[in-house]
Amino acid sequence: VLEASVALRRRYWSHEEEVILIAKTNLAACLFDLGRLDEALVLNREVYARTVAVLGKDSEEAVTDCLNMADTLRKLRRFAEAATLARDQLPSARSLGNGHELVILLSRVLADSLCQNPDSSRDDVLEAISILQKALEQAR
Repeated sequence: VLEASVALRRRYWSHEEEVILIAKTNLAACLFDLGRLDEALVLNREVYARTVAVLGKDSEEAVTDCLNMADTLRKLRRFAEAATLARDQLPSARSLGNGHELVILLSRVLADSLCQNPDSSRDDVLEAISILQKALEQAR
């Protein structure tokens, strides 16, 4: 159904790229929930790249799309990629406001990626704790 929705939006609203991106984001979220993570990641990468190109890396939409992709990477156990992506996007997320929900969620994905990585060092775990403490303090 969602694949048909994406196709319809491409056909009838091709000039409205944001409408198509939203439909693809919804499809990627459903694929994620179904455990079809590789397919979700392909869509997440596509959506994030287009969102950055259209709206810029600092847009709330780009931060949300980055969060989705980083979380998918984390779930795929590609911890280093997830951590790098989340770490790179965190300054843009903070431009939305330190207490913004996306800052907290992106910080959590970064911390989880650092802690769950079997190759993590003690310093990585300490960094994860620091990231979460900072996010929580700013949320208060």
